[in-house]
Amino acid sequence: MRALSAVIAGLALSVFVVGLALLPMLHPAFTQLLAKRYSLVAETGLSRQQILSTAEQVRAFVADSGSDSLPAVVGGRPGFDAAAVSHLRDVRGVLGGAKVVTGVLGLLVAVWLAIAISRKWYSAMSAGFLAGAGFCAMFVLGGVVAGTMNFDSFFAWFHGLFFSAGTWEFPADSLLIQVFPMGFWMAAGMTWGTLVALGGVLLGAVGVLLRVIQARSRRPVASAHEVDGA
Repeated sequence: MRALSAVIAGLALSVFVVGLALLPMLHPAFTQLLAKRYSLVAETGLSRQQILSTAEQVRAFVADSGSDSLPAVVGGRPGFDAAAVSHLRDVRGVLGGAKVVTGVLGLLVAVWLAIAISRKWYSAMSAGFLAGAGFCAMFVLGGVVAGTMNFDSFFAWFHGLFFSAGTWEFPADSLLIQVFPMGFWMAAGMTWGTLVALGGVLLGAVGVLLRVIQARSRRPVASAHEVDGA
């Protein structure tokens, strides 16, 4: 039972870390940084400023839910057609679901920690945090291996988990692909993995600290009589 509870707590903690690591990547500064580096400016026929503005429009569309439309024409060239907008709505739904799951798990973890701390379940907490660190490591290592062997196949497999076949593939000359080429997603994936790895290290450090606290709490305390006799 204790092993099962540690696995459940570890899964909850690791999935929470994975979701939490995604949030900074939805910030405008992150999108702008990667768009400056990886967007195919020359191929678009647009200025760098137009590219960055377009990248922010897409980010806001999928992450902030502030708008429900994207321009069909950008700088005199084709922008986002119905298929592209439909896919980006799907992306917004996936991100919205991820935010909800992350929030719910954060609440559940907080409740579990409050109960465990109040009852001094140091062993259970330590096992849960260490299991969470292990799951984070598995997530990162799995992504590294899959991405290194064949990132295109990994990218396709990852999209296949969340989107219907044929709804997320677009021509190489489409604005969506030129603004967000494969290099953009490789950098984003590496950033995500790095953040998850850092979260896993933090979970592991907390797990070790809890073991130390548990060990110290089990040490016998010398009585005043024993101290005087010494």
